[in-house]
Amino acid sequence: SPSGRKYDVIIHCAHNIPWSTFSANLTPKGKVVDTTPGFGTLMSVAAKKIKCSKKQLIPLFTSPKKENLDFLVKLVKAGKLRPIIDSKHPLSKAENAWAKSIEGHATGKILVEP
Repeated sequence: SPSGRKYDVIIHCAHNIPWSTFSANLTPKGKVVDTTPGFGTLMSVAAKKIKCSKKQLIPLFTSPKKENLDFLVKLVKAGKLRPIIDSKHPLSKAENAWAKSIEGHATGKILVEP
C-alpha cells in the first residue's frame, strides 16, 4: 500500500495477482478474501497452511444474489463496511480511470461517476 496502512481484511476481486502483493499490506492476523479464486489461489492456501501463518487467504466461491448485494449496500450505508476509494473520475475521463486500473497500483476502488 502506498499509504503504508495495514488492513485486517482485503477483498480481492481481480485475476492473477500473487499473494505477495497482499501479504505485506495485512495486519499480523489479516485475511484476504479472494472472490476470483483459481488454481494459484488454491496453491497459495496450501502453502500458507504448511507455513502455519496467521495471515489467511480465503477463496470465496459464490454466485452473487440480489438480496446479498442489497445486504452489502445496507452495511455500507450504516457505516459498518467501509470501502477504500483510491480515486474518483468523471465519466468524461473514464479513460483515465481505466489507465489507473490497468497500472495495478490502486489502493482501493477506482470510481467512475456520471
